[in-house]
Amino acid sequence: MRDTTQPHGPAGDSGAIKTMAAEAGTLSVLIANALGHADAVSGELTRQVRTAEQLRNAARDMSTGSAEVEAATSAASTATASAAELRKATRHGFEKVIAEVKLLAEEVDGLETCVEGLAHALDRVGRVAEEIASVAQMTNMLALNAQVEAARAGSAGRGFMVVAQEVKAMSERTAAATSDIGQTLDSLRAAADQIANTNARVLARTATMQDEARNHASVRLKVDEAIAEVDRQQARIDEARRNSAQSVRTVEGGILQLADSVTMAERGITGVRDTFDNILGLSQRLTADFARLGVETVDSPFINAVQAGAAQISEAFEKAVASGKITLNDLFDAEYRAVQGSDPKQVLTRFTALTDQLLPPIQEPMLKLSPLVVFCAAVDRNGYLPTHNRVFSQPQRRGDPAWNAANCRNRRMFDDRVGLTAGRSKQAFTLQAYRRDMGGGQFVMMKDVSAPITVRGRHWGGLRLAYKLPKGA
Repeated sequence: MRDTTQPHGPAGDSGAIKTMAAEAGTLSVLIANALGHADAVSGELTRQVRTAEQLRNAARDMSTGSAEVEAATSAASTATASAAELRKATRHGFEKVIAEVKLLAEEVDGLETCVEGLAHALDRVGRVAEEIASVAQMTNMLALNAQVEAARAGSAGRGFMVVAQEVKAMSERTAAATSDIGQTLDSLRAAADQIANTNARVLARTATMQDEARNHASVRLKVDEAIAEVDRQQARIDEARRNSAQSVRTVEGGILQLADSVTMAERGITGVRDTFDNILGLSQRLTADFARLGVETVDSPFINAVQAGAAQISEAFEKAVASGKITLNDLFDAEYRAVQGSDPKQVLTRFTALTDQLLPPIQEPMLKLSPLVVFCAAVDRNGYLPTHNRVFSQPQRRGDPAWNAANCRNRRMFDDRVGLTAGRSKQAFTLQAYRRDMGGGQFVMMKDVSAPITVRGRHWGGLRLAYKLPKGA
């Protein structure tokens, strides 16, 4: 606490007023600092509100996804059950087919035995036929010999001749019959061989069918095991899904509560900001009132300088309009046209070229007023700053918005609270305190004093003079 005790009388009253003015200035700075923190908190809460809304939407999507998972697992369980029923039905049919294949293999195997027996019987018949043919040949030879002998005997051998002829005829018929039997046997053997070959192929195919059936049975067993495992996994998935659904509902409820809490906090900090804003305005007006009373404060040199500078700019604008350099309508142009490719965005108006010509000779000398001065620049009533100090009017670098934001501050809109107040205030001067963002989370407390610029009775904007607080203030 400063010692505000002063002796009574005019000198004591003057000292007390100066102390009060200094305290009012300090108060405005402290409130501006608190307001800056409140703005930062408000910004964070606003981002948290958006994040909470995103979380709420995500939770809603999770609930929807949980319902879809439930439907999918239900459909999968139904499909698994249907597959199990189909598996049972096909298993009975397949077992019947396996039985039929086994029976066919047994019958084919029995047929092979019959074919072998037939082949043996044909062999025996062939051997008998060969013996008969041999006997018939011998009989034929005997019959020829008998005929020869009967012919020698003359009339005595006629009866024997007849018998010999009949025996010969019988042997010839026997030979013809045995020949037919041989041909028939050959045909039967060929047929039997064909049957045997066919039977061998059928037997091989039935063996293949049996192997395939055994393989299929093994595969079917694996399929059964896989289906059973799928069924078990689906049961686990369903249990996990139920647990997840419960967790999602819990998370969703928590997110809703969080969103409501953040929204309430945002409303609360908005009220705090508004209150700080009102108190700041009151303290700044109080500080300004002390200055208007003629009380010399640390801000007095800056107030006097900015009023003089604003008067010079008003006079320069008046002369430009009077000389025809610019029309009054063009001087008050509010159609801000974007500079193509600028980042941060820069804009132009019909009076920008004139301010580039008239303002530097007035604004640049103000930088030498004190080492505390940071910048001096005029803004129109909408916070548009057409011509900045040369140090802040560098050409923009393409693709480097961070550098541009710090070094290319001309032709920019500064329509924040401080900028708009400076541009729109019609008071003889306006003194504001604020936190300037230096980047990287660093802030510097500054003061901004401004004075109105008028042209032919119309309020054009204001001249801003920003300066840092002296150390220890």
